[in-house]
Amino acid sequence: MNEKSWKLLLIGVIFVSMVAAGYAAWQRLALERDHRGVELAVVYDEVAALARMKGIGTAEALDQFRDQGVTTVLVKEPTVQEAAQNAEFIMRTGQELLVGAGPGLTQLWGENYREEIDPGQRYFIFTSERTYQRVRGQLEAKGVQVNAPDHWQKPGLYVFGASYHWGFLEQMGVGYSEEAWQQIREAGLQTMVQLRTWNQVTPAGLDYVFEDIARAPNLSAIAFNDPQLPGVGDPELTRQISYHIKDLGVPAVQIEFFNQKGMSSLGLLLDKQVIRLHSLSLEEYAKRNFSITEMVDRFSLAATERNIRVLLLHSYMKPDEPDMLQFNLQLVDETRDRLLAEGMHIEEASTLEPLPVSRGLLFVIGLGVIAGGMLLLMVMGLTGLVPYIGLAGLLCWAGLLAVDFTGPARKLMAFGAVVVFPTLSLAVNLKPGPAGLKPASRQWPGRQVRWESGRRPSTWPEPSRLGHSIVLLLRTSLYSLVGALLMVGLLADIGFMLKLDQFTGVKLAHVIPLALLAGIFFFRSRERDAGWQEQLSRFMDQPILVKFAVAAGVLLVVLLVYVSRTGNESAAVSSLELQFRTMLDNLLGVRPRTKEFMFGHPLLLLLFYLGYRDNRYMPLLLGGAIGQISLVNTYAHIHTPLVVSLLRSFHGLWLGIIGGLVLIVIWLIGERLYEKYLRAGAKA
Repeated sequence: MNEKSWKLLLIGVIFVSMVAAGYAAWQRLALERDHRGVELAVVYDEVAALARMKGIGTAEALDQFRDQGVTTVLVKEPTVQEAAQNAEFIMRTGQELLVGAGPGLTQLWGENYREEIDPGQRYFIFTSERTYQRVRGQLEAKGVQVNAPDHWQKPGLYVFGASYHWGFLEQMGVGYSEEAWQQIREAGLQTMVQLRTWNQVTPAGLDYVFEDIARAPNLSAIAFNDPQLPGVGDPELTRQISYHIKDLGVPAVQIEFFNQKGMSSLGLLLDKQVIRLHSLSLEEYAKRNFSITEMVDRFSLAATERNIRVLLLHSYMKPDEPDMLQFNLQLVDETRDRLLAEGMHIEEASTLEPLPVSRGLLFVIGLGVIAGGMLLLMVMGLTGLVPYIGLAGLLCWAGLLAVDFTGPARKLMAFGAVVVFPTLSLAVNLKPGPAGLKPASRQWPGRQVRWESGRRPSTWPEPSRLGHSIVLLLRTSLYSLVGALLMVGLLADIGFMLKLDQFTGVKLAHVIPLALLAGIFFFRSRERDAGWQEQLSRFMDQPILVKFAVAAGVLLVVLLVYVSRTGNESAAVSSLELQFRTMLDNLLGVRPRTKEFMFGHPLLLLLFYLGYRDNRYMPLLLGGAIGQISLVNTYAHIHTPLVVSLLRSFHGLWLGIIGGLVLIVIWLIGERLYEKYLRAGAKA
């Protein structure tokens, strides 16, 4: 089969794969369209504190929050230390009791109470039998040895001792207050509980804890408080937790930007019945002192752009605010109004329905990536290897899907899509000469080539050449987006949409295309009479000049900054840049990627206008490639709705074209000034 036939066949395969990927993308769009229910939640203890500051009851404060749009109350399981601070009980060491018994203990134990006290134990002293039973039951279920003889218990005074490592004991959860349940029930709000982790998790302990949780009124979801879930490391315990949550008929909560060990496994066991929660922590708020408008912007973006379905609004304190309760009520009110304006619904958080994608559909989509890779090899001049590498890729892809099509295989092929297509797109569309013009001489490359236009440098772009450059930029972006479409089809699964699983290799996906393009264009613009082996040998024998070493160092620093600002955990962003991003969000609705519209697309438009004449233009090529790479990788954020990603790409392109026009004019002015300088120098 000749090269032309191979190309036609591979293009046909890519087209069929695009149809299959488009079908999967359409299913995802329909799912996201119906996924609009958002819960507004507040924290019970924080509302109680606001109520005390205002001089009203907690129930009344909850009613006011409900009237402003709050649907849910998060009840955090208090620790031993927190419950003692809240005066649910008094806690003393055995040594402290030996020094002074304290009120009521003499009549409880008699004058010989010292004989019953163990100096190494902690003693819990209650006035409420209900609280006593709750705390004791929780600690015993979590493996704490409790010493509570019957003769220690008398009406109005209840005591037990506990032998346990104090550091672990003080951070152990002690269940939920019946008073909190009652007030939430009366307010007609939903309850979300946040469970503490403990050591020595047992099946019996989990049974007890979840039986207690089942008493919560209008339970809407289960969240976890700590960096790891209870029983992490034992798959059977995680499975038991999933059974309990399924029995309760509620989803689990995944907290954004808080990677909890065991959450992904639990989410998969729950058939991906997970909702995502976003909050502005009190610590972060204290550092930046957000205004209400800034907080509303943040919550709105979380819900509309990242599929967040629970917004947890803490009780934020402002020193110069005379009424803290009213300040927080206003925040809820404005957040609700913004969400409604964005087309969201304030109700119980909606969970995603399964998104069925068959092995057969995935296989067809993956064929498009393999075909794209084969085309790229042909562009690189490795046509002889194309059949063998294509066959190897086909067999590997079929084998991986047969073994496991739920994760690694799909991510590997998606990675191939985001590497291959931006590289292929630029390699195909970027020609040696300026857009729309042909060299008068076939001898290429050459620094003295005269172009058919014959025009001297002007400060204004040639309209036809400029128009052709814009068309080339749009066509290149369209070719690159083929890779984005195939990736979207490959990762069409609610596990990726909920970030229970994620596209991996983000940083590599930003670097490998740059390396491939550098190699392709480096050899493309060198001697035509030599093979690539000879060209490489000649290049390796070249001496290194200091200026090139310095340039390489600068490029390395730029590359490090570029890589640090990609991926799921990118470098910190300055407050000035955050303000700029917020302004773009407010103006455009969806903020485009900075490295696309301010960097990559303008540089690529300039390069199309000038043409890749020789390797002096390599920095422009690599800078322009960043825009195409970012364009495709935008769609690797599967948790972002597809409509949002499409709008982001659209805004990036038209803004990038405007930036490119400005850059071309600046370049032409520079050329004009440079020519004028040379003429002046020649006359002198």
